[in-house]
Amino acid sequence: MIRIIADSACDLPAELVAQYGIVIMPMHISFGEATYDDQTEISTEAFYERLVGGREIPTTSYPAIGRYQSVVDEELAAGNQVLIITIAQPLSGCYDSLRLLFADYPPDKVAVFNSQSATLGEGAIVLAAARLAAEGCDFEQLKAALPGLIARSQGYGAINNLTYLAKGGRISATAATVATALNIKPIINVCQDGSLEVAQKVRGMAKALAWLAARVQQDGLDFRSTTLFVSYIMQEESARRLLEQLQQEMQLGEVIFSQIGPTVGTHLGPGCVALFYLKPE
Repeated sequence: MIRIIADSACDLPAELVAQYGIVIMPMHISFGEATYDDQTEISTEAFYERLVGGREIPTTSYPAIGRYQSVVDEELAAGNQVLIITIAQPLSGCYDSLRLLFADYPPDKVAVFNSQSATLGEGAIVLAAARLAAEGCDFEQLKAALPGLIARSQGYGAINNLTYLAKGGRISATAATVATALNIKPIINVCQDGSLEVAQKVRGMAKALAWLAARVQQDGLDFRSTTLFVSYIMQEESARRLLEQLQQEMQLGEVIFSQIGPTVGTHLGPGCVALFYLKPE
């Protein structure tokens, strides 16, 4: 049996994790001296309540490497092969640490991949890999398929609230103040190496949502063969409006509608609508 292991930054809904037997390693979320395991000790809802209601700026860190080793050793002892998919290398040291940790493990038993993405961009890759394994793909075939899945991953997010980007030091307080005064909404793009960049700046959330709709259509109007993740941070109504527009203008297959979790939410803060998908082949 092939076991897929991913970190909780992939943000896959719990029902899909359970359906495919994916092992999720919780990222650490810290408020001051208090540290919580993502999803097991603090839920997404509780995290955003604390984020919005308090003055503490949370930080994140990847799961303890020793926990990874224990889980992998248990899977190998059970006769399973293990495929590990991590949050993007530019966003976390998780991939580099795991690559070193498992360097001496048999390559036909354990493989580590950098998703080059985060949140549901990473989740799209994890889900696709789990489905290939469920369909009977063997370990070598699955390893060979991963680079193609990673290359097809796309993600864009419209940021409504710049306060938390400024608090986290991602932009200057002055830039955030000016952008807020001018009602500027940056569009964040997940680059091919997993880093983040500002792809566009527009005025107003309505124009930001229109930009997202237009951008996803550039990758093909027929999405029946892929999964579209429509996600948000405390902007559910705006995300639903975007989904309705896409359903009217495109041929969609599976749609997964869910909230972005604490790992990425720490840096973006409340007020985001995003689209993630594997580009149709």
